[in-house]
Formats: sequence, C-alpha cells, structure tokens
Amino acid sequence: AGATVLMTRKDSLPIDLWPRIHFADSADADLLVSIHNNALPDGVNPFTNQGTSVYYNQPRSLAWARPVEAALVRRLGIPELGVGRGDLALVRPTWMPSILTEGMFMMIPEQEAALRSVSGQRLYAQGVYDGTVAFLKDRARTQTGMPRRP
Repeated sequence: AGATVLMTRKDSLPIDLWPRIHFADSADADLLVSIHNNALPDGVNPFTNQGTSVYYNQPRSLAWARPVEAALVRRLGIPELGVGRGDLALVRPTWMPSILTEGMFMMIPEQEAALRSVSGQRLYAQGVYDGTVAFLKDRARTQTGMPRRP
C-alpha cells in the first residue's frame, strides 16, 4: 500500500529488545509495531480470559492502538481484551508512535491452529494493516484540517 516495511527479524531466532528499538530509530521509522501472541500464567483459565489486545505507552500512540484493536477483533473474530497502557520495552522509549499487539492465545487449540496457518497469519496481518491505515488516514485528515467523518 506504499509503505516501506522493515522487519527486525524474519525467522524465529531471538533478538534482544533494545536492538529492535535502535533499528527503528536508526531507520528513522515513522511507526513501530511489535507483533506478539498471548499466553497466561499457570492457574488462569484461558477459556474465560482470552482475546486480542493492543498496548501502547506514549499518549501519541493511543490513537493508533484503538483502530488496530478494533480491526484485530473484527478480522480474528475473537473477544476484545482492550487497549492498555503498558510499561513495555518496545513501546516505552520510542519517539515514533509504537504499539505492541497480542493477537491470539497460543494455548487455545483453535487460536494456535490459526496462528500456524497461512490464512490465520494473514487475518492477523490484515487486522494490523486495517487499523494502521485507519490511523494514518485520520492523522492525515487532522493534519490537513479536514473534518472527521462521524
């Protein structure tokens, strides 16, 4: 859709958190999204405490987190856990808007299967994309002084 996407990794090899932020900073990124999947600690029932959520830290990121959360719920068809402010390493120290998504719960068989499938991965990516496009369109409208649609 015209964006240049820079990936911090394309495989499952671990990368420390701070080099990811440095990478985004040095690339002069406009946005930083960190894609995750959720799990719960022992003793918490995942069948009553599950869904999708998006975290942010800086107030400038809230306007992005909201439409991404709404789009993930719509695309993935799972409950909404909501948008939350988190003191998380990948969203706290950035100058650019940054969010961390928790798309699905790996311990729920249907969601794990979706995460392993190309179609499930595509739905997750499409949710992040849809929410990002909505955020950028709204930001462009705000910056040009155009009225928001109701």
